[in-house]
Amino acid sequence: MPTKILRIGLIGAGMAGQAHAFGYRNASMADPLRGVQVELAHVVDAFAPLAQDVAERYGFEKWGSSVDELLADPSIDAVSVALPNNQHVDVLTKVLASGKHVLTEKPLGLDGSQASQLAALAADPARKGTVDAVGFSYRRIPGLAALRDAVAEGAIGEILHFEASYYSDHAADPAVPFTWRFEASTSGGGALIDIGAHALDAIEFVVGPVREVQGANFATYITERKDATGTVRPVTNDDAAAVLLVAGRNAMGVLQTSRVAYGRPNALTLTVFGVRGSATFSTEDFNQFTIHLAEGDPRFDGPRRVITGPLHGAYSDVSSFRSRGVGTGYGEAFIAQVQAFLGCIVNGTQMETNFAAAAATMRILDAANEAAATGRAVPVETGAHA
Repeated sequence: MPTKILRIGLIGAGMAGQAHAFGYRNASMADPLRGVQVELAHVVDAFAPLAQDVAERYGFEKWGSSVDELLADPSIDAVSVALPNNQHVDVLTKVLASGKHVLTEKPLGLDGSQASQLAALAADPARKGTVDAVGFSYRRIPGLAALRDAVAEGAIGEILHFEASYYSDHAADPAVPFTWRFEASTSGGGALIDIGAHALDAIEFVVGPVREVQGANFATYITERKDATGTVRPVTNDDAAAVLLVAGRNAMGVLQTSRVAYGRPNALTLTVFGVRGSATFSTEDFNQFTIHLAEGDPRFDGPRRVITGPLHGAYSDVSSFRSRGVGTGYGEAFIAQVQAFLGCIVNGTQMETNFAAAAATMRILDAANEAAATGRAVPVETGAHA
């Protein structure tokens, strides 16, 4: 018999919401969650047929379109939120007021101001004992987690500089229809906030807090698109961005991101250079990372490829076989994210990617926007970091 039952609600049944559902369906793979029974209680979406489809495919007991109805259900312990960025403040304010645990997709709102507002609500003493978390799933990938551990343990020494990128081609075709993602007022930004936020989190996860944006540049290459009705709409956010950063103790680095990078459908890469070596992880080589140690026989030195396995991150809790080389994928990162969230609920702890940490990431994005507009370096306002 289970020792604890956790009932889950899901708000938003699109691709991200379905990834959350996939995570909950497989969360019990983790040994620390042994005895915890996860029940998928209720899924809602503004487009009710989509909610119904997700309910039937993932096993939710109930579906509908009313957020208020879901939140009014006292049997639901925790809620996942996967909605367009401009809906975060309204919906998350309601979720926080309900007293339920919450895991939401990134980014946290449209900008630093909205994120800080939500972080303050999450920190209200009335919510003591509840978990608030933002889904930066890439840090759950075993290869990136292993790279972080190597850096934290001093394997390559103090980090001097780094480079990060996140390239995607999901918007490279001008025929891709206009959606909320191409409108600044509903998205808060383009490639940098949408996919670049994951790269920023990877930088902070491995290198340390971003302290200053020394420069930034944004570009929009496809300036208009047709919406679903055939109406031509202007694109009001960035297709690509380049940002110069200072992070950690005093490491200099650059972040480049693009949603129009043909041939790179989903590629997040981070390389760090230390005083005694370097290390790289890329989602294009999901189940490995490379590390180079500047010691030993120089005739045979060079980056060493490390295949991930049970010693790396959440591998043992998400892999179908607990053996090295079997591998994990994008979906397993969502499983690990949900496992961490549920583990915090069970143990009465907070996620390292809580609302306060996510608000700090949003302040970096604000600083990048300011740097691009003014041409000046912008210190990042201090705050909580993961």
